[in-house]
Amino acid sequence: MKTTLKYLLFFFLLTVAAAPLPAQIEGIVKGILDHAANQSRQAPQQQPRRQQTTRQYNTPRQAKRPFDGTWLATQSKVNPQGQQMISRTFTLIVRDGKATKTLDTTNASSPDKPFYASIYELQRRWTYSSVDCIEQGTSLTIQWSPGQLADWSPKTVPGPVVEGYGAPIAETSVYKLKGDELTRINDPNGVVYHRAK
Repeated sequence: MKTTLKYLLFFFLLTVAAAPLPAQIEGIVKGILDHAANQSRQAPQQQPRRQQTTRQYNTPRQAKRPFDGTWLATQSKVNPQGQQMISRTFTLIVRDGKATKTLDTTNASSPDKPFYASIYELQRRWTYSSVDCIEQGTSLTIQWSPGQLADWSPKTVPGPVVEGYGAPIAETSVYKLKGDELTRINDPNGVVYHRAK
């Protein structure tokens, strides 16, 4: 009987000692939940402060430059001496006081005067970068680097032969802005660009 009593006493003490454990766990869980609730209440108050600082950095805006954007022009002419049709497409991009220009040229010859072997059409792409770009009111003056041959077609025509048909030299172009038109005023052909973007 003493042994049974010992076991009962042990079981009783174990049960009484275990009773605070669920209460302690409940207190810990409640503490964690309260802490999480406090954090979620504080988070929305901190977010607007971050947004306000971002807005402060974005408020000073630069005035839009009137020449900035992409400008396109096309030109076609017949060269009676060489019996060729020459089509040119100019793409001018002006951004933050700098400019780039791409000239896509297609030369089509008459059947009796091929460009090279039996090739009657030659396509070339030249690229230019501004050396200097000066904006004054509605006038834009760009000093261009010499044109660089970027591509040509057909590739069966050797590069030196393609360049023999004329490599654009360094030059200065003066443009006049009127609305969405940009006219090159120091070109005898009077190339007119239209704003694309």
